[in-house]
Amino acid sequence: MMCVSGLFFTVSCKKRPEPQEVALEFMHAIQESNFERAKEFATKESQQVILLYSIFDGKRNENEREKIKNAKLEVVDHTEEGDKASVTILNSSAKQQETLQLVKESGNWKISLTLESILPTYVAPPGMDMKSMAPGAIPDSGNVLTDSIPVQ
Repeated sequence: MMCVSGLFFTVSCKKRPEPQEVALEFMHAIQESNFERAKEFATKESQQVILLYSIFDGKRNENEREKIKNAKLEVVDHTEEGDKASVTILNSSAKQQETLQLVKESGNWKISLTLESILPTYVAPPGMDMKSMAPGAIPDSGNVLTDSIPVQ
């Protein structure tokens, strides 16, 4: 009985990651092109956006990928209001800031992405449903992708 109660105490006292920690873990997964890991830190609704991003990432050359992997990421600002948060991260190689939106999903902080967050100039055709979109059906939008981790 003692082991069971000790196990319960350990599990129930486990600290849940703060928004800043989730944002950095997500961005590090993106840096490594580890999109399955990135999905662990994102909302259910963000899964297709990550899939789309992974397709564009696959079109990068090795020099771009290396620069992305070597970038240093630093949290420079964060706000938290109830079940919503935002975290601003500075990308050292591009000297640009990116603000990520987070929401609580089942009590855990998750990155909330939209199609517009990675393709700000893309306007979806009326009736387009990202959830039913097959991976090969993603429209080719050229270079309008605004990378989470820009390359200069």
